[in-house]
Amino acid sequence: MWGCDKALKVLCALLMMVVVCASANASQVFNDLSNEMTINEIINGHGQFENIEQDGAVASKAVSTWVKFDIPAEPKATRESFFTIYKPVETTLDMYVVELGQVIAAVNLPTDNAVLPRLQSIYPHIKYKTSAFPQQVYVRFQAPFNARINYQVQSIHDFAEHSQARLFWYGLELGLLYFVAFFILSVAVFSGRHYLLYLGTYLLLLALQCSANNGSIYYYLPQKAAQWFTHHCSMLVVMGLAACLLFHFTFFKISKNAKQLTYPTFILAGLLIFMGLLSIGIGSPIAVQVQALSVLTTIGLGIAICAQLGKEHVTEVRVLLFAWLPMFVLAFTWVSMQLGIFVNSALVNMSQIAVISHVSLLGLVIYLRDKQQRDAFVFYTNHDKDTGLPNRLALNQQLSKLASSHQHHTLLLFKPLVLNSIRLNYGMDYADRHLNSLFEKLNLQLDTYGNSTISTKHSDKHTDIYRLDDSVFAVILVGKLSLSQVEQYVCLLSSVFEEGVELKGHQLVDKIEIGVAHSPVHAKSAEKLIQRAMLALATKCSSSERWQLFDVANSMVSERRLKVTSALKTALDKGEFALYMQPQVNLSTGKVHGAEGLLRWEHPELGQVPPDEFIPIAESSGMIYSVTEWVIEQGLHYQKQIVELYPNHVLSLNISGKDLAKRELTVQLITLINEFNLNPRQIILEITESVTIGKEANLKGVVDDYRRIGIKVAIDDFGTGYSSLAYLSQLGFDELKIDKQFVMDIESSRSNQTICKATCDMAHSLGSKVVAEGIESLASYTRLQGFGCDFGQGYFISRPLGFDEYILWLNKATRADDVKQHLIR
Repeated sequence: MWGCDKALKVLCALLMMVVVCASANASQVFNDLSNEMTINEIINGHGQFENIEQDGAVASKAVSTWVKFDIPAEPKATRESFFTIYKPVETTLDMYVVELGQVIAAVNLPTDNAVLPRLQSIYPHIKYKTSAFPQQVYVRFQAPFNARINYQVQSIHDFAEHSQARLFWYGLELGLLYFVAFFILSVAVFSGRHYLLYLGTYLLLLALQCSANNGSIYYYLPQKAAQWFTHHCSMLVVMGLAACLLFHFTFFKISKNAKQLTYPTFILAGLLIFMGLLSIGIGSPIAVQVQALSVLTTIGLGIAICAQLGKEHVTEVRVLLFAWLPMFVLAFTWVSMQLGIFVNSALVNMSQIAVISHVSLLGLVIYLRDKQQRDAFVFYTNHDKDTGLPNRLALNQQLSKLASSHQHHTLLLFKPLVLNSIRLNYGMDYADRHLNSLFEKLNLQLDTYGNSTISTKHSDKHTDIYRLDDSVFAVILVGKLSLSQVEQYVCLLSSVFEEGVELKGHQLVDKIEIGVAHSPVHAKSAEKLIQRAMLALATKCSSSERWQLFDVANSMVSERRLKVTSALKTALDKGEFALYMQPQVNLSTGKVHGAEGLLRWEHPELGQVPPDEFIPIAESSGMIYSVTEWVIEQGLHYQKQIVELYPNHVLSLNISGKDLAKRELTVQLITLINEFNLNPRQIILEITESVTIGKEANLKGVVDDYRRIGIKVAIDDFGTGYSSLAYLSQLGFDELKIDKQFVMDIESSRSNQTICKATCDMAHSLGSKVVAEGIESLASYTRLQGFGCDFGQGYFISRPLGFDEYILWLNKATRADDVKQHLIR
């Protein structure tokens, strides 16, 4: 490792490289306008040398300029020195040491710097040793532009330090460029960000161009490859410009944010790529004038892009302008040199600083973009993307913070009722604008009311509104509030939404439902508090009150519903269902008519779960068809065993209205009827009256399909729905079942007596049979018999029985001439 003194020397050498070194006094300069004179002709005096002016020697464009430097004789001592010179790109350089009219050393560097040793490529030099005779150093310099000839005479020690420093500097520059380029390209490949792909390509081309310009390319590429890139350096320039344009196009999303610049950008980038490929194809470099025009045009379009998007991307545009400023200066200097406006100056030697500054600032731009995206990601992790409101995660965090600090707080959840209607009629954007307008008003009202009434200890307090899900929002009220204060907040919320906003020429008025839960009274954790406020909100949906406070009873009902839903998924597999049979009797003859199959569920933990509880859950959860399949299969299996003993037995089965029109149900019935060799006329499917409402057009076709099979269809719980008489006559149901609420108190209710008699008369006039359920006394049995009711069932006849019990009951009941004889003892 170098010591501090060594590092200091290298640093000094680096600084000396940046500033143009003061040249040793050269004796004379000569311009060979013919460009044909040789060193021998120059030595023999064919050239007319003149003294160099004070500001140094300048080589004219495309003219061979000879510089003669005198080395005095040193008879007593010999000293080795190096004559070094700066060689611009595309310049031909020849150096000769002459003693007594003879060339004793020569170095020839072509325009592509392809020469050995490789140090000559980046630090052109010629070594000489002083002697007793005077010597001369002749330099022939030919550049495609006006160039100042900068040279030095250095000792061996100074030359070693300067050359080492130049290698270090170029290595640092190229190492940075290639590292950043390949890193960005790798990130682009894995992240799919196109602007990084173009930026990485640009930096890769820039690295190749810089190393081709200063000759360092020969240090890391084979000579032929290095010569090829050096020869096509103009291709690297135009390709780099194209990559630069495409980077800006994708980085700023010009096709979206500045559409008018889309075509100019693509056209110019396409032309640049075409020129680069054409130069490769014909093997000739692009003309200097074309390169200069391409640079200026690209700079102009880049400025137009920044000007167009400066307001939207202020920080990024400013940093990009600073990033490109050093390159703009170098580009204008290079173009001016090509056009002969002025000769090369210290800015050319400062290109390394410019490139490193350029790359560093470009990296800063990418960092700022990534930071912006990270900040946006973090923001939208805690905020809703459509409205910008804090989301459920933010709500959880705030509630957890309040709970951990043991502060009393109340959670209000509210649901705008008209929100879905606005989305359907005006679109999502209008709905979000509607919400944002309302929330602006609501925020102002909440802050004003909270600071003046509730939060007197904390002035300027802000009340946030949170978006819990798509249509539910939340407000946290900090502090121990009375019910009257909560009611005031509820009134405030309602008033803002009922006032509405004007949108698209319409006054949009909204109403909200509100659920409230308090911590620590109702819950101590954030999740539990949200869950209980949601439960209160759900309860509010079925209530006419303005708002609903969490209630433990509602929580127990909801909790049991969840348990039932969970247990229902495995009830069939575990064999927890059973099909009970409730006998039906022909009231006119007193004989057994058949039975209705009733589904029962005995859960080991929940106990007996009634059908009224689990059937709606099965329907809403999509599990009802599995239950229906099991009921059909089990019922027909029982029917097969019963008809072997009692051939005229009729079986009625309850079917969910959701499954009635399923083709799979029809197929299952046909399959089982054929498999068990059953009479389909002895099978009745019962559907609730509510199924017929609003489905008249479809239901008639479904009923007719079952009739073609031979299966009968009955309306269950008749009298509880709203079916029209005309519709009943069109469908022609085989049976009407009078609901038990009209039968159980038929003896004491004259209105129920009228309803039952009218139903019997109406059904018979339509050609349908009548079944009364809920017969619990002999008097009810006799009265329905007098009304002409065909069949009856109820606890007076028999409670629902398990299959084995039902078979025993049938054995006893069928022995009697009238079932009443079996029932009355």
